[in-house]
Amino acid sequence: LKLQFLYLIVSVATATVTMSEAEWKETWNLFDEKKTGLVSKGDFIHIIRSLGRKYTMADIQEKTSGMGEQVKYDEFINFMKQPYEGPSNQDLLTALQAFDGNETGYLKHSEITSLLTTLGEKMSESEVKQLMSEVKTDDQGRVKIDEFAKYLTEPVPSMTPNIEELQKQLQ
Repeated sequence: LKLQFLYLIVSVATATVTMSEAEWKETWNLFDEKKTGLVSKGDFIHIIRSLGRKYTMADIQEKTSGMGEQVKYDEFINFMKQPYEGPSNQDLLTALQAFDGNETGYLKHSEITSLLTTLGEKMSESEVKQLMSEVKTDDQGRVKIDEFAKYLTEPVPSMTPNIEELQKQLQ
């Protein structure tokens, strides 16, 4: 049960704002530089994750099992049109509270770091450090669970990326 909660925590911790179909196409084109209408399945996974679809690897394998090693643009659009709703704030609160054995309303910063780097779909130390850099802790190094959940579920402002700049960085 706690492992399922951890998947929930990781997916919320890395979630982004939903983008428009035009932004989907722009992101697709970053990977389909030759405009063939095809990308590898690996690139497809990078695209959907960069667009805010934070599925677990098991979910991705299930959802893409009928696709070949090359994914067509229309398959991508159809995939993105499928309903996707990430976990709610209440889901995340419940998940985090499962790790609060003493029911204090707090988790130690080090406990959160350990959970995210050792269980489920592990995050790297640098990813966790980046995530936790803006999280408030008290003088005992504890994070208030409800504030942490709110921080993780607040929408991230979206901005349209400079496509040319991103393509240069990928080369």
